[in-house]
Amino acid sequence: MRYGHTSMVNFLSQLVMSFSGFVATIVLTRTLGREQYGIYVVVISVLAWVAIAGNLGLETAIKKRVSEATDGNYVVAGAIVQFGLYAAVTVCLWFFRPQLNEFLGYEATAILIVLLAVRLAADFIQTVLDGQHLVHISSILTPVEWTSRSLVQVTLALSGFGIAGALAGYVVGAVVGILLGTYFVSVRFSLPSRQDFTMLKSYAQFSWLASIKGRAFLSMDTLVLAIFVSNSLIAVYEIAWNLASLFAIFGASIRKTLFPEISKLSSEVGVSGEIKGLLRASLTYSGLFIIPGLVGGAVVGDIVLQIYGRGFQTGYYIFLVLTFARLLYGYQGQFLNTLDAINRPDLTFRINAVFLTTNVILNLLFTWKFGWYGAAVATTVSAMLGLILGYHYASTVMKVAIPLAEIGKQWVAAGVMAAIVYSLRSLIGDTLPVVLVFITVGAGTYFIVLLALSQEFRTTVAENLPISAPFLKGKIL
Repeated sequence: MRYGHTSMVNFLSQLVMSFSGFVATIVLTRTLGREQYGIYVVVISVLAWVAIAGNLGLETAIKKRVSEATDGNYVVAGAIVQFGLYAAVTVCLWFFRPQLNEFLGYEATAILIVLLAVRLAADFIQTVLDGQHLVHISSILTPVEWTSRSLVQVTLALSGFGIAGALAGYVVGAVVGILLGTYFVSVRFSLPSRQDFTMLKSYAQFSWLASIKGRAFLSMDTLVLAIFVSNSLIAVYEIAWNLASLFAIFGASIRKTLFPEISKLSSEVGVSGEIKGLLRASLTYSGLFIIPGLVGGAVVGDIVLQIYGRGFQTGYYIFLVLTFARLLYGYQGQFLNTLDAINRPDLTFRINAVFLTTNVILNLLFTWKFGWYGAAVATTVSAMLGLILGYHYASTVMKVAIPLAEIGKQWVAAGVMAAIVYSLRSLIGDTLPVVLVFITVGAGTYFIVLLALSQEFRTTVAENLPISAPFLKGKIL
């Protein structure tokens, strides 16, 4: 992969973020309890949906136009539009605050308005940096934000501030990320032209649905669960979802890295062979970590969930279903990311419309009928449908090469890993400290086997190592 270094920087940054969030989550679940932590989860889920209303596709439009432009003042134009959207949403939140507070089970409207301000500002800064081909910089902002957030949340939670402390930590973390990111943003301080606003609108009129679709995948089930099940079950479900999402980080890093590069290539030469190669590479490595995560989770996931406290192991099967959903969604995301980058948001709009409709209907029906298992299945079915449509529409604009052989080798390596970890668990035991050692052994086994099976993977690793490793490029099997 030509862009392996940038993808790895983003991936390692996301790992740091995940680790800090992992530690903070353990502290919050153990200090707040499942019921109170469930309320926090619902507040953050509502924030995510409200943030969509305050964005309406503007984020993707800014990233696209900035990444391909040699003229135009899209940064300032985007900032003006963003402020207007925030003001409109804030008025609506304040008007409906009695109903909103009742749904949340917590007097949170005022803090939600503050949370929305810092969330939109932080996302705006990262979007501009991505568009300016500074993905390696924007990648650092998220772990900085999450680490700052986690430190404050842990400190305040242990000091007895409860949910208020958790929400205050969210604000502080976002502000730190905003201040750091602003330093690296390049801005022309001049009034944007009417054409700048028109160009943003021409893209955002299709991309707005992608934001809703993405959020529906991430938290529609959480909102629906808030109607049908207790907050304690929501807390377990959210932990299972977060753990499943941990394995999907690398695929997201690939998408973030490749979008501005594909966008620039397509604006210069159209849909070239290089773009097709980048799509194939993204599909090859999208499941690199989540495939062994799914297989390994089936072997030791029940023990790992105990880290969060008593009762969280009940989310074992939910965790497996959601991890599979994450795998499907990751592959789907590579197709949609490429379509957006080659300036075909009209095609992703169609996919997102079908996905969103299916996701909402299935979540309501399945959760009402089957509880939290129904929510997990609804999310998975929606991801599968989106993947099929993503492949179909991508195939209409370019020849898509699916790297089935490379993906198959990842499954084989994961199978060998699972056999070894299962044998160790059966022979030695399954206490949490021992299982954590097994996970390390399993991860090492997976990558050693994959290196032995896949010459393409060996070549990719060799090309992206900081030192020369020519021995990796030869044949092993």
